[in-house]
Amino acid sequence: MRTLIATSLLAAAAAAQAGDHRLEIDYYTHHYDGADIALSRFHCGAASAMHTAEERSAWLACYGRFAVNYRAALPVGRTIPAEVADAMSEAELAVAQQLMSQVFVQVAQEARQQADLVLLAQGEVLSARSASGLLPGLPVQTRQLPDRP
Repeated sequence: MRTLIATSLLAAAAAAQAGDHRLEIDYYTHHYDGADIALSRFHCGAASAMHTAEERSAWLACYGRFAVNYRAALPVGRTIPAEVADAMSEAELAVAQQLMSQVFVQVAQEARQQADLVLLAQGEVLSARSASGLLPGLPVQTRQLPDRP
């Protein structure tokens, strides 16, 4: 009987904890948009508006800050606050990681396109990489977080 009561109390506590973070869980499982890692967060300016070498150099420095932030957010799921991740079920965590992985790849592709425009305007020869290629040094596929106990 005591085991049943203890199990019920643990289940209720877990449900209450998840309820406290339901909005955050919903965001990471259904609405994550990558705003925390996007190039636009750094206000580098429009790549097409870079006309002077100084403007292009400043833009590329801004892009460098973006790339550092992007790498710091890896592996995918790392930016989910610990208390939210702890409140997620295994299924919710897997869904969040899958969505975040897709968004990370999209953010990297869009940023690389912008960087390629700046480099083209600068007259530099690009590698064989197409304008839609991923950022150098960034993963083509992102890793999933290790299983949580």
